[in-house]
Amino acid sequence: MMIISCDVAWNPQKSRNAMAVVTDSGEVRFLAQRLDDAHLMDQVCKWASGSRALVLLDVPIEGCRKLTGPRRPLENALQHYMALYPAARSANRGEELKKAIMTGFRHRGSVLVKEIYPHAVYKFLWAVKQSGRLSEVTRGRRCTTLLDGAFTPTQVPPGYKGHKVREERIKGLRYLRNILIRELGLKFTYPLGSPRACSTVVETETLADMYDACLGAVAGWYCVAGNPYAWVAGDEKQGEMLLLADAWLKKQLESRGVDLQRLSGLRPR
Repeated sequence: MMIISCDVAWNPQKSRNAMAVVTDSGEVRFLAQRLDDAHLMDQVCKWASGSRALVLLDVPIEGCRKLTGPRRPLENALQHYMALYPAARSANRGEELKKAIMTGFRHRGSVLVKEIYPHAVYKFLWAVKQSGRLSEVTRGRRCTTLLDGAFTPTQVPPGYKGHKVREERIKGLRYLRNILIRELGLKFTYPLGSPRACSTVVETETLADMYDACLGAVAGWYCVAGNPYAWVAGDEKQGEMLLLADAWLKKQLESRGVDLQRLSGLRPR
């Protein structure tokens, strides 16, 4: 099975799409950045053809048409633990991309499209690493309590995007690259670019996009592999996304009305 994670530009006019392709054994087969929508779709179709595939989009997909505020119920719950962009900013971008992907596949049962939010994945991994218990997630034996009430929006991992000075972003990219390469179990048969090669702001930004695609791929791979910390939060009507959560965060989200389930829906051809 292929896990195809797409870090999507919310503005379709920008060629800022990135993607990471990972097998169900954790082998990184392909990475790309600075793709426009046409090239992104070409690559998704190429890698999803001939096998079952999980396609992940870093943009809200369901639940955006009848919003009564800037956020969906899922974001209203998650914002107590991390910063998120409100779904209203994406308009119908995710729904349209999903429709375009599914239109290209005759056997739709072999392709599943889900939403991902890389920052949510990153913050969880960072917080658990800070506690010295990241290996419990990567070994994936059982879902235990790793977090506590200190997991709030004010507690943030090293930044690598946004309005930070370039030196700080490079430092954040180095930190994240080390986690991706050394600690999560991914096997990079396709090389992951280094911040050392970034000499311009644009190169730094597009490398960050690709790292985000890798974070999405980690959550997707863990979901497919049955890692007990990988969940699908929410529902298809009001909005859902793949994320990582321990027993504490799962309980907190459920107390706010968000269901967490295991990934399902992929059927063999």
